[in-house]
Amino acid sequence: MAATAAGAGAAGPAGVGTGAASVGVAAVGAAGVATIREAVRPGDLGAVAALHGVLYTREYGMDQTMEAYVAAGMAELVLARVDEGDAAPGRLWVAELDGRVVGAIGLVRASERQGWGQLRWVILAPEARGWGLGGQLLTTALAEARARSYEGVLLWTVAGLDAAHHLYAKAGFELTVSRPTRKFGLDTVEQRMDLRF
Repeated sequence: MAATAAGAGAAGPAGVGTGAASVGVAAVGAAGVATIREAVRPGDLGAVAALHGVLYTREYGMDQTMEAYVAAGMAELVLARVDEGDAAPGRLWVAELDGRVVGAIGLVRASERQGWGQLRWVILAPEARGWGLGGQLLTTALAEARARSYEGVLLWTVAGLDAAHHLYAKAGFELTVSRPTRKFGLDTVEQRMDLRF
């Protein structure tokens, strides 16, 4: 499931890309310096899961199953990397603001579409929004998807995450599935968005 993202700001990339664990300075704003790096440090998974749990409860009224869903998916990614080696099944990046995790994005192989990637765990804390950091996270993951020669990328989200949906639409994603569901303690509309390269 994709989550909260930032609005597109004017900050541009400075060394943002794929490869090394640290991908560079992403934005500088009133609150400090934001960087994007691969999530390989102890505590990164817990920080990303907690960020989802706290923000989705506060902003959308979701229950703790959101945090559990995120934690389980990230655990699967890490264990698959151990089994398959390095970044074979996917990667996870975090955005840090003065050393504190304030956002994330992941890219994994799409199980429902052969040759495609899937974005997961997209989130950005309120204090990190508005500098273009959400766009930088998305750019990082899409660059990795292209480097892996995926045909495209899909993501699952829910209706009502307007800033995130705006960011996805700006990147070229199109809504392909929309269906009512009961998820994370809410009656909502689950949506899939696709971006073909």
